[in-house]
Amino acid sequence: MSIGPLFRLWCILLSSTLIGVAICIYWLDVPAALVFVGNIGLAADLGRGLGSALLVTAQTAVISIIAIVRLTKGKLPPFAKDVFVACCASLSAFAANDYGLKYLFGRLDPSDYFQNTPERVFHLFQGTQDSSFPSGHMVMAAAFAIAMIRLQPRTSPFLIILLCLGAAALIVGDWHFLSDVIAGAFIGGSAGLVAGELWAEHEYRAKN
Repeated sequence: MSIGPLFRLWCILLSSTLIGVAICIYWLDVPAALVFVGNIGLAADLGRGLGSALLVTAQTAVISIIAIVRLTKGKLPPFAKDVFVACCASLSAFAANDYGLKYLFGRLDPSDYFQNTPERVFHLFQGTQDSSFPSGHMVMAAAFAIAMIRLQPRTSPFLIILLCLGAAALIVGDWHFLSDVIAGAFIGGSAGLVAGELWAEHEYRAKN
């Protein structure tokens, strides 16, 4: 896919995301979160088990193992290279989101929201890593999945199902508002798509 059509697709997705996020913030976020508000305590243990620190550590371990194999054997199979790229895209997107976008938007998660009921949706430049918008878990997952789908299309059914399940879990567990998940999917997907395209272009140039 050339840059022109790809950029047009990205612009369409950006517009759709902005519209979807706005609709959710004004009409859907709070009602949906209220439906699942009782699940916060029940999902706490799962949330700790699948916390950001554990996921970051797991991806870092995968990257380290692949790097060690490359240094010792001198080469890697294409699938391992693609996993390496996808993990790097995922970690980079997660870091940019948690240390940049969450600080910028400063949105409370559902639990804190219902305890304080703030007048504003966003508290600009007052966020922390625990802020809710965009969802860091969704950013991480979408970046990895989209990069892998771009480089290894046969993985798409499996990864799409996992992405949908993960998005549903974030909402049902009341960890995030619906708009947090939508924004996280777009940001992570954008990072994964860029990483996949760049690596695919590199591989193509290396072979020709």
